[in-house]
Amino acid sequence: MSAYAAAALVLFSACSTEAIETPEQVVMNFFEAYENGDGCALADCMSADALTEINLYIERLRETPEESSVYLNSIGINLSAEELEDITAGDFVTTLFNSEAYSEQLPNFSDTEIGHALVYGDKAIVPVTTDNGQRDLELVFENQRWKITTSGMGFF
Repeated sequence: MSAYAAAALVLFSACSTEAIETPEQVVMNFFEAYENGDGCALADCMSADALTEINLYIERLRETPEESSVYLNSIGINLSAEELEDITAGDFVTTLFNSEAYSEQLPNFSDTEIGHALVYGDKAIVPVTTDNGQRDLELVFENQRWKITTSGMGFF
C-alpha cells in the first residue's frame, strides 16, 4: 500500500467515525433537556420502547381529535385538534413541560449527580442521585447510540 493510500485510509476512517456519546453523557443530556423543557431533546435520549408509550397515547388522542383537544385544554394543555394530527412525541412532551398545570407537578432535578456507568454488552446502568435518593437509569445501545429505556424512566 502506498503512503498516499495509507494516509487516505486513515483520514477517511477519522472523518467517517462519529464519536459515540457515553451512557453518562446521554443521561446528562436527558436531565439538561428536562431542565430546559425541551421535549424533542429529551425524546432523542429515549429508546424506541420508551417512546412507544408516548406515541400510543398520542395515537389514542388522534382517534377523537376534537374531544381530545377539549379534554387537554380543560387540564391546561393547550393543543388544538389540528396540532394533534402532526405532533411528535418530542413536541408533545415539550407542550406538557410548558403547560402550567403539568409543569407544576414535575420534580426538580437541578441538583442531580450522575455516577459512572456500568456497561455490559449493549446495556448500561447509570446511577443517578437526586433529592429523592439514588436510582439507576438503564440504557440500551440501539442504532449506534445509547438510549434510556422504559425501566430507566422511574423518576417520573
